[in-house]
Amino acid sequence: MKILYRYLYKKLAVYLLVIVPSFSFVAILAELVELLRKAKNLDYTAILLYALYQLPEKIYYILPVSMVIAFFLLARDLINSREIYPVLLNGVSLRKLGVSLFVFPAVVSGVQLLNLEMIMPEAKKNAQDIYMVLKKRHKGEPLIAYNSWVTVDKKTFLYFSFFDLKKREGKGIVIIRYDKNFNPVMRVEGDLFKISDVVHIKNGKLITIESPTNIKLKQFKEYRYPKKIDVESFKKLIKVKKPVSIKQLYRSAVIAEKFGYPSNYYWSKMYSKIATVIAPLILSFAFYPLIWSRKKANVVIMAVLLVSYWYATAFLSSIAQSGVIPYYGIFVVDAVYVLLGLFLFIRLKFSEL
Repeated sequence: MKILYRYLYKKLAVYLLVIVPSFSFVAILAELVELLRKAKNLDYTAILLYALYQLPEKIYYILPVSMVIAFFLLARDLINSREIYPVLLNGVSLRKLGVSLFVFPAVVSGVQLLNLEMIMPEAKKNAQDIYMVLKKRHKGEPLIAYNSWVTVDKKTFLYFSFFDLKKREGKGIVIIRYDKNFNPVMRVEGDLFKISDVVHIKNGKLITIESPTNIKLKQFKEYRYPKKIDVESFKKLIKVKKPVSIKQLYRSAVIAEKFGYPSNYYWSKMYSKIATVIAPLILSFAFYPLIWSRKKANVVIMAVLLVSYWYATAFLSSIAQSGVIPYYGIFVVDAVYVLLGLFLFIRLKFSEL
């Protein structure tokens, strides 16, 4: 039996090696057409690098659908070549065959996880850097930074615990100013701050040092630091936290909650990423009983179920961001498809034998 399963795994791998690059090429081509239409800087080397850096993300979303198609092609091949008959006649039922074949999509889910955690974050960052060179785009997601020191000028340094670059406000600010001999002359601390034409600081204290023996401390509810700070220039200095992987999203969600910042975006994205990681296994199990029928109606049903899966997952993810449902509510779709697959799996039989 090991020879049989190695043979079937090899077929599935070959199908994926054909399907994934094909779909990836179409996806990249469609994005490049849109990019070239709007690009202000036609640097073809940068465009090629952008396409390469986008590949890991494209593959991440293509693999679940490709896995279903690979299973479908495997079943068609076994039926049309009549190889399925000796398998069944030797006592290997479709259910037993399926249990062994599900090892393959489980491995693919592992590849999904490795891609998401180890490859995509750096590739996504590089793609975004190149994208901003080619053209400007409004970013809808939050831009946050935390636990960072920034040089305001040669004598002034600023630290913040948390900073929302879109709202230009944050928490836990410290501003230190030095004299020409690099001796501290002023320190401002505050719980809340907002940057506009000046830095508005709330609930803090001001320490001025005129000499080693003349140090003044003053507490305040509101304070205006009379130094104009360009937040756009700040973005070049601050390491903005733009999470991609599950680990990064979890860390950002925890940090956001710690500082009282809305974390719905990060939690919903994290659970959405997990759902996509396990999607190859979930979809393979749900569609496995349907691929063994020659009925044309089943192909239509599979297509509808596949489209419904992605739309339902995206819908639940979006309403989870607004707090209407719990973040883990996105797994309702997976639960429904697992139950559907289990129901069909129990009733599975090869009617043509």
